[in-house]
Amino acid sequence: MLTNPLLLGGIAFEVAFTAALVYVPALQDLFGTASLPLDIVVLIATFPVLVWGADELQRARRRSHR
Repeated sequence: MLTNPLLLGGIAFEVAFTAALVYVPALQDLFGTASLPLDIVVLIATFPVLVWGADELQRARRRSHR
């Protein structure tokens, strides 16, 4: 999971940029965004974990069938 530093850097940039667009007041005015409630952020944060877990399970299944 940590073997591709460019991918990790890209993900970090994407998260930081999106957070800035959503939570920095000057950028909120410029782009017409609004802060998300905490319960929505927590809900959304579970999806990448679920997708990553499903992908890892699929890879493990494929490895075990070889």
